[in-house]
Amino acid sequence: MTRLRKKIVTAFVLTSLLVTVMAGCGFSGSASEAQTKSKHDSLNVLVWDGTWSEDMWKDYTRKTGIKVNVSYISNTDEILTKLINGGSEYDLIDLESAYVKPFVKNGLLAKIDHSKIPNEKNLDSAYTKSGPTGDEKKEYTVLDMAPNFTTVVYNKKTCPIKIKSLKDLADPKMKDQVALVDSTISLYGAALVALGYKADSTKEDEIKKANELLTKIKANTKAFVGESAVSLLESGDVSAALCWDYPTLCGDSKDNWDTFDFTALEGGCECFTQYWAIPSASNNKEKAQKLIDFILQPKELAKCYSEYALTPTEPEDVIGKYLPKDYYKNPAIEGMKPLYDPSWKIAIDEKQIDIMDKYYTQLKGEE
Repeated sequence: MTRLRKKIVTAFVLTSLLVTVMAGCGFSGSASEAQTKSKHDSLNVLVWDGTWSEDMWKDYTRKTGIKVNVSYISNTDEILTKLINGGSEYDLIDLESAYVKPFVKNGLLAKIDHSKIPNEKNLDSAYTKSGPTGDEKKEYTVLDMAPNFTTVVYNKKTCPIKIKSLKDLADPKMKDQVALVDSTISLYGAALVALGYKADSTKEDEIKKANELLTKIKANTKAFVGESAVSLLESGDVSAALCWDYPTLCGDSKDNWDTFDFTALEGGCECFTQYWAIPSASNNKEKAQKLIDFILQPKELAKCYSEYALTPTEPEDVIGKYLPKDYYKNPAIEGMKPLYDPSWKIAIDEKQIDIMDKYYTQLKGEE
């Protein structure tokens, strides 16, 4: 699954700015007649690039006559920027679990009427027992992706060492063999855990030590990757990457099944989940809920999974008949499940992000 949690300037500053901009622009009813008419005929959606099937959006338009205008993002900063610039333009967003809490706290999400989304019954109960941090009761979110993990993915044939811990990426034998996700939370969380600290630590001395570890790893790093490390791994430019791409890698080619594997990192791997959410400024809440319900039809979800191999959010007995016959042979689907229990999850914290950003700037500036 291609997910990027890139460095954020600070979500709290941006969300505060968003509230100010919304108030100043009069979003409570100042849209032109043309804009209002357009909103009746379409829905504007923000989703991660390389995740959702174009055929699915077209199916919705054919069925309802409502056009789905899709804007693609590659990091959560872009959601904030687009919401600030677009105001009430956006009706549905694909939001990562780590960011739900500040979005709810700052009043950026509308409450969802789950009675209007009956296809939620199709979701695997293993993934829906609780909502994300900040919305445990699922008042503002609906699951859209099964949990995925940020861990070290490596080439079994070319990686020069056995990797058990993130610290192993600092081994001199890994010179020019490493790719790292360009993600503050993922990088520093993984480094903190590797050093025996908590991923959500707000202690500057601990985050500083995490930065020292990352600096050592950077000496071996060929590239920081945004959207995906798949191309670097498949091309052989690197033999190991801290990334969330193992499911995508396995779905990309069966040849990758024997070539690549992932590491159950000591201390646990980062676990993250994606959720549908409706911006509080949207004027199309009802239609957005109907779109979520449409997406949760097994036949429609299967179109997405057939294009982008992911762990389905629905049980095999519900969605399996719509998927390719060998879909569940993908080693990532069952193989990564043991990572879940020892994994760590995080909700962004203003204090932690401020400290991480300080050291992240140093890290990226040291060439």
